[in-house]
Amino acid sequence: MINIGIYGGENADVTPSQPKEAWMNKMLKKHYNKSKQGYLFEPSLAKAMEHKYKDVKVTYYANDIKESQLEKNDINFLVGINLLNFWEKSDAEYNRVMKLMENPKYNVYPNLKEQFFLYNKGDYLEYFKKKGIPIAPTFIVRENRNPKKIISRVKQEGWKSFVLKPYFAYANIGIGKFDVDDKNMEKEVSKYLTKHKEFPAFVCQEVMNGFAKFWEVKSFWLNGKFKYYVAMKACEEVFSESKIFESCPTKYGTVTPEILKLVKQMGKKVLDAYPESYLNGKRTYPLFLRIDFGCCLGNTLDGKSYFLNEIEYAGCGVFTEDNTIFKHWPTAYYKKAKELVKGKIKTSVTKKTRRVRNKKSKKTRRGKK
Repeated sequence: MINIGIYGGENADVTPSQPKEAWMNKMLKKHYNKSKQGYLFEPSLAKAMEHKYKDVKVTYYANDIKESQLEKNDINFLVGINLLNFWEKSDAEYNRVMKLMENPKYNVYPNLKEQFFLYNKGDYLEYFKKKGIPIAPTFIVRENRNPKKIISRVKQEGWKSFVLKPYFAYANIGIGKFDVDDKNMEKEVSKYLTKHKEFPAFVCQEVMNGFAKFWEVKSFWLNGKFKYYVAMKACEEVFSESKIFESCPTKYGTVTPEILKLVKQMGKKVLDAYPESYLNGKRTYPLFLRIDFGCCLGNTLDGKSYFLNEIEYAGCGVFTEDNTIFKHWPTAYYKKAKELVKGKIKTSVTKKTRRVRNKKSKKTRRGKK
């Protein structure tokens, strides 16, 4: 019997209650979302996995990670929660949970090295650019946060508008958009950097106008294999922090076979270039990655020049409101659990990351996961 822990936060994804599945009989009422007419994703995953596979015991834990929980399980999966949730709360909580995750006996997946790789967005974008994966025009703002120098670099690049996105953030939290023609731009950039000074670094990118005109493709890869995608067109206010969790007229649709083929090819290249992990001498792929692609490079608006926008793991939207999608998840987690309990993974991700934020700074604004 394998004991598995599933850790969730406040992920808004649900599993439709119709058609009814046998495992739903064991779901708690508090895990039912009336407005969406479905069960919360993380506890659904736990019950569905336990129902389908008789050699596992799966326990769902909400909104916290404790030593008493971790030590009961052979493997602990971060699904709707990760280290960033605790970084937002306080230095003490961040360091407490990080210490638990560092301990190999608790077998937390993904491990800290992989988590830090994904939290530092600018670093992984530069990493994949060196591997030949196209990205939006980007540079990184670290310790030198002089608004004049940032603006000077933007003008040298010839950008008409740009965004600043903090490391150690998710969704659109902390994002700021600025127009080069705005006479108050330097003042606005300065205010932004002061407000978000607790973040370790920022990604500075040219605004890509294609997000509101062409489909952004969120592709889902389970254990190294493409499973499904979601196509979205953002509302015009996508760069407004106030619009993150409010009603926003995001559109959903489908892409042409040609675009889907392109995205799958690019996704495979990202996976092949992803920092390697090995189990018993054999390469193993991440259990789950959501690899997002946007259009269009050079702001050509040609509808086909796609680029890597971002990569997500724990806590991101999985869009299981479509009842044809959830079926992929229990099997993927079961297979990875069986794989991981047999041996210890060795990974090539070794870069150290700043782990303690500025204690004098304000806490970052929280958002739902």
